[in-house]
Amino acid sequence: MSVVPVRSVHGDNVHPTSDLVYWQAAAIFQQLRTEKPDTCQRLHYAKKTDTPLPESGDKPTETQAYQLAFNTLKYQDLLEDMMTDSCFHISQHIDSDLLPLAMVMLFDFQDRKFLLRSAKEKLEAVQEVRDLEQGLQRCKTKLAASLARCRVKQSLRSVSCFLSHPVRAKQHRAKRLPLYAWINTLKTRLEEVCEALQSAGLSQAEKMADVKDGTFCRDPLCSDTLVFSHQLLAALQRSRIATTHVLNMQDRSVCVAVSVLSPLLFDKGDVLAAGSFSTVTLAHVAVAAAARSGRVLVCGADHAPSQVKEMQEFLTQMDIKNVRVLSEAFCSLNEWDASVQRLKVIIVLPRCSSSGLSDPVPTIHSEHGDWGLLPHLSIGSVSKSKIQSLTHQQAQLLGHALSFPKVQTVVYCTRSVYPEENELLVKRVLEKTHTHPKLLPFRVNGPIFPDDSPAGGTSDKFFRLSPSPLTNGCFIARLSRQADPTKVETVQDVLARAAAKGLLGGIFADQSKTGKKGKSKKNRATSASSKPSSPSSEGRRSPGELRQSKKPKKNAAKKKVTESHHRRRKTRRIPRLTLTLISSAKPSSQLSPITALAHKLSNPPPVPAVRSPTCGAAEHPARPSLPRPAPPRRHNTLAAARMEKRPLDTTEAVKKVVRLEDEAAPTRQQALKAADLVLPPISSPSSCSLHSGSGSSLSRTPDSHRNMSASSSALFLPAL
Repeated sequence: MSVVPVRSVHGDNVHPTSDLVYWQAAAIFQQLRTEKPDTCQRLHYAKKTDTPLPESGDKPTETQAYQLAFNTLKYQDLLEDMMTDSCFHISQHIDSDLLPLAMVMLFDFQDRKFLLRSAKEKLEAVQEVRDLEQGLQRCKTKLAASLARCRVKQSLRSVSCFLSHPVRAKQHRAKRLPLYAWINTLKTRLEEVCEALQSAGLSQAEKMADVKDGTFCRDPLCSDTLVFSHQLLAALQRSRIATTHVLNMQDRSVCVAVSVLSPLLFDKGDVLAAGSFSTVTLAHVAVAAAARSGRVLVCGADHAPSQVKEMQEFLTQMDIKNVRVLSEAFCSLNEWDASVQRLKVIIVLPRCSSSGLSDPVPTIHSEHGDWGLLPHLSIGSVSKSKIQSLTHQQAQLLGHALSFPKVQTVVYCTRSVYPEENELLVKRVLEKTHTHPKLLPFRVNGPIFPDDSPAGGTSDKFFRLSPSPLTNGCFIARLSRQADPTKVETVQDVLARAAAKGLLGGIFADQSKTGKKGKSKKNRATSASSKPSSPSSEGRRSPGELRQSKKPKKNAAKKKVTESHHRRRKTRRIPRLTLTLISSAKPSSQLSPITALAHKLSNPPPVPAVRSPTCGAAEHPARPSLPRPAPPRRHNTLAAARMEKRPLDTTEAVKKVVRLEDEAAPTRQQALKAADLVLPPISSPSSCSLHSGSGSSLSRTPDSHRNMSASSSALFLPAL
C-alpha cells in the first residue's frame, strides 16, 4: 500500500474561491438570509423566490459555496454596517439583485485582508463578479476604515468578537478539529494501514490530545477509526489509500454510532438504515454487516433519485455488494413485507438540529440535510418551531422502527444537544409504543464499548458525546427488547411466549390438556370425599377425620365461600395436633380418649386366650394374641397424594408418621388406662394371680410394666 509523502498544508486552499463559488454562494445567501422589518433594513434586497437552492454537481464547489454563504449569514449585520457606512453600494451603483453577491464577496475579501485573487482562482469568468471585484479593490480603504469604526463602536477586539459566545466557540473549534477516517476492513487490516502511514513519514501517538501535524492515533471508541491532524486534510485527500476508498473520512459522531451498532448485528441478519445519511455512512454500515454475513436495506423512496444513483456508484467503487435498495418508503413498510423478514436491527439517523456540530455545513451537505438550519445556527440557537418540526419527523421514524415484531434492537443517533430531540423524545416514544403481550417490550440499554475506553464504564443508559476541540457532539440511544427487571417472570409467561413463537411444537397445548384432566380428577376426588362415608370405612378413618365428621354441617352458601380455603388445606389430611400426639413420646392426656376411641374402632375386640398355668419370674406371662392395628392413614394418604399430585417428600412424611404411630401404640394404651379411665392401680401380686395361679411375682422392669398396661387396656376397652 502506497501513500504520498505528507507535507504541511496549513494555509493551502485546496479549492480556491472561483467566480462560480461566489455566484452560487450569493444565490444561497439570498434564500437563507434573515428578513428584517422595513424600518430596520439597512439594505434593500430583492424579494425572495421559491426557486430551489442551486446545485452545480461539483461536490467541492457546492460545499465551498455553502460555507461562504453560512459565514456571510453569521456576519450579516456587521457587513451591512460596513457597506452603509462606506456608501459602497451607492458609489458603485449596485442593484438590489446584486446585493447578495456584494455581501458574500465583501466577507471573503475582508477575511483575506483585501488581497487580490491569483490567476489560479480565476478559473471561470463571470462578468458581474469581476466588476464587483474591481469595485472592492478601489474602495478597500474606505471599507477597512468602516470596519475599524464599527469595531470601535461595539468595542470589538477582533472581528470574531462580533459573534455570540456559542457561535464563536464553535468557529474556533472547527479550525482545530481533528480528522476522523475509518478503514475498509474488507480490503485491508487496520495494522497494515498504520504501517503504511508510518512508512510515509507519520508517527503514531498514544492519545488523541497528542495528535499534531505529522501524527495520528487510533480512536479509543471506534476500533476501525484513525484520528489525524486537521493540517493533513489535503495530503490525505491526495493519498492513494483515500482515492481507493481504503481510508474514508467521516465525522466521528457517525463513526461512534456504527461502532455501537456492530456488536448488535445478527449472523445472516438484515439491518435497515433509516433517515438522512451520507453514502460514506451507508458504506460503513455495510462493511460492519458484511463481517456477520448480513445485508443492509435502504428505502429508496426516502431519497432523491440522484442520491440513490450516487449511493449505488459509490458502493460499486468500494466493491460492496450486500446493500439492497428498496423501492418503498420506510414509513410504508410493515411486518408482512417479504423484504423485511430477516430484519433484526434498525439504525435511525434522522434529520436533527445539528447543534452539536462545530461546523454543520460539511455534514448537512454530505447527508442532504436541511439547509434551513443555517440561519438558526448562525445566531447560535434554533427556534422552538423548528425544533417541533424536527421532533415530529424524528418521533415518526423511531416509532415506526419500534413497530416491527422481529426487530430486536434499534439504534437512534442525532447530532443535537437539545433534550427535546434526544432523551425526552426517546422516552416519549417508548411510552406511546404499544407492544404485543406475547413480545418483550423495548427498553433503553447503554451502548457497548470496550471496558478500557473512556465510555466503557459509564452507567448512563444514554450515550452523549459533548462538543469539544477534539470531537463533535452526538447522542446515541440503544433500544433492545428486554423484560422488566422489576417484574418476576413466571413459568407460565415463559411457556406462553415460547408457544407464541412456535418453539414448543405443540407441546404446550398437550400440557394444558393434561392439566385440565388432572383438575377434573381432583374435583371428582373432592366431591367423593364430601359424601358421607359408610360404616365399614369408619374403622379406617383417622382420629382427625372422626373429629371433623362430628362437626355440624355448614349451609351451602358458606360451603361455596370457603371452598377455595378447604381446597388449599386438603393436602393436610391429618390435623397438626393429632400428628404431634402420635409422634410424641409422652402423649397428651387431654386427647387420649379420642386416641383410644380411634383404636377401638380400628381394632376388633380381642379374643381371650388360654394362658399358661404358671408364671415364672424369668419369662413374661402369656398375653392374648392381638392383631397388629393397621395404619389408619396409609392407604387414604397415598390415594390423596396421587389425586392431588403431591411430591414424593409428602408420601415419605406420611410413612414416617405411620411408623411413629405403631411404635407409640403401647404408650397410648398405658396413658388411656392411667389417665382417662382412672382405673385402680394394679399391683404385682394381683397381676400375677390374674394371669397364673402360682405365687411368683412378675419382674418390675419398665418393659413388663408397659406390657401389663397394654394387656389391661385391651381387656378393659370393651367394657366402655
